[in-house]
Amino acid sequence: MAAMLPRARVLGTASLLNRSKRGLATGAAKHQAALASSISGADGLAQPPSKSADTWTNVEPGSEFTVTRETGFLPRHEPLAVLPSYFEKLEELLDEMPIHKGDGTHGLLHSGRFGERIERELPLYDVDFVFDSRILAALYRDYAFLASAYLLEPCDIQFRLARNYGLARRILPANIARPLQTIAARLRAQPFLEHSSFTLYNYRRTDASASGDTIEPIRRFSGCDAERSYITGHVAAARFTDRMVQAALELLGGARADDRGRFDRAMQRYAGAMREVNGVLSRALTNSGEYASFRTYLSGTKSQPMFSAGVIYESAPCAGAHVASALPAPQHQFFGVAQSSNPIASLSTHLFQLSQLSPQGALPCADGIDHLRPQNFRAFLTHIAAHSSTDRVQSYALRSPASSAHYVAALDQVLAYRFRQWANLRDSVHLHTLRASPAFRNYLDVQTRHIRDIAELVLRSRANTDREMLAPAQRAATDAAAHRAEIVRRSLSRILEDAEPAQLPTSMIAY
Repeated sequence: MAAMLPRARVLGTASLLNRSKRGLATGAAKHQAALASSISGADGLAQPPSKSADTWTNVEPGSEFTVTRETGFLPRHEPLAVLPSYFEKLEELLDEMPIHKGDGTHGLLHSGRFGERIERELPLYDVDFVFDSRILAALYRDYAFLASAYLLEPCDIQFRLARNYGLARRILPANIARPLQTIAARLRAQPFLEHSSFTLYNYRRTDASASGDTIEPIRRFSGCDAERSYITGHVAAARFTDRMVQAALELLGGARADDRGRFDRAMQRYAGAMREVNGVLSRALTNSGEYASFRTYLSGTKSQPMFSAGVIYESAPCAGAHVASALPAPQHQFFGVAQSSNPIASLSTHLFQLSQLSPQGALPCADGIDHLRPQNFRAFLTHIAAHSSTDRVQSYALRSPASSAHYVAALDQVLAYRFRQWANLRDSVHLHTLRASPAFRNYLDVQTRHIRDIAELVLRSRANTDREMLAPAQRAATDAAAHRAEIVRRSLSRILEDAEPAQLPTSMIAY
């Protein structure tokens, strides 16, 4: 790998836990405020964005998930791979969980024994004393993995047997639900698995040397090569988000100051970083093979056939079997993990004002998924969206032939990124059983129209560019981007007109 992941000082887990315990008294008030904010629905983003478009300050600088020019969307420290010994049984069950374990044997999810072991053996851990950011992030990741595995285990077994999903478990037991909700409130996050915890805070180095850059997932559902490629590919792609963050802030600063040279240089750097991201994901997802082996466990509880009305998070502590309270309980509905939930997708959407193209609510941002990201991610994306709208990035780019050509080049890479996500969604074998679902067909149609709208924006932007004012190489690059966009536009228009799903035409694989 050409770029290196940021390295961080590694503390022993015992040291981290002791430090976290010492922070109990000072952190209690902060936790109560976070919990109250979570309950009331506030996300801490009500404050207006900074007046300086090219200046960004994290709202929670102590969080593991910050957004900086140096690390992009990667965590501040390397993820904590092993929990403190206090959580020994939790660690043991996570190690035993994958369908295929690292030693070649089958784990608990293979035979459907995971839920039973959780109900019988997992203690109701007290996490009230945990305030260390690395332990909180690791526990959030691990309890979120437990929640998805517990709820969706019956669906995965049914899918492996009959290629349909049946119904998931409706009640998340207190020994998962209570710690997960406490930790999520402290982090101001959703108490469910999301993209950052599945990928960006889920890697460990397997090469301990100073130049080592070989990584492996910490937690897995299936344990297969496909899952490994998916996780490590997204981590590898995130190495380039430092350049994207730098370029996005510089681009906004250039537009605000009417500095055309600064704006154009930033647009070029953003397109270059997106090209690197696309190259990494293209290789990783091509090598990932069949995605169905773990995709079931990435499903959300919102608008999914496996969950008739969401999930009940059990609040009362109990041992052994877990039963629902006699009182009515709220039904929790959350988005799951998808390629479109990668913050890279939302950054590009907000920076280039692409949400304006699809008022019907296409991903990635108009459906509310941004509100479920880590707090600093949410605040950063809010900052980008506000300044991009205020300074009218799209119209500013189109007022200059050179800027317009750079804008077309950046949109070309965004289109490649979104098209790959769309093709994966449409043609994954995992989703074939959902093709008959009206809800799925409607969702896919919305996505298809949004990708077509991006292709049409590329074509309009190129038509608005005075080609005679461009250098020959830039003119050729702009024409090539427009050619690819036209192939996508025509092909998606035909697909939208078809009553039944059709195979992608060979000419459509433009990227």
